[in-house]
Amino acid sequence: MTDIERKMADLAQRFATRAVEEREALTGSLASGDRAAIVERAHRLAGIAGMYGHPLITDAALALEASAERGLAMEASGQRLLDLLSGLESA
Repeated sequence: MTDIERKMADLAQRFATRAVEEREALTGSLASGDRAAIVERAHRLAGIAGMYGHPLITDAALALEASAERGLAMEASGQRLLDLLSGLESA
């Protein structure tokens, strides 16, 4: 494994470890209906997840971001993202 591969693997592991905190924060934002916080968090998660090879999380985060921005219901897209983050926690 090269140095770059090791660094990327380390960063990916840190992202997986942070999934617990991300999930908790997102749960709070969804419960309060804070669309601005949801847009910001979902946008950031989409970018980070994409960099570390989690396209399903990227897609779910982008769907949630779009729903929040458009004033649409966020329950389904929010739950999908929460479920995917839970999957990282247990991986």
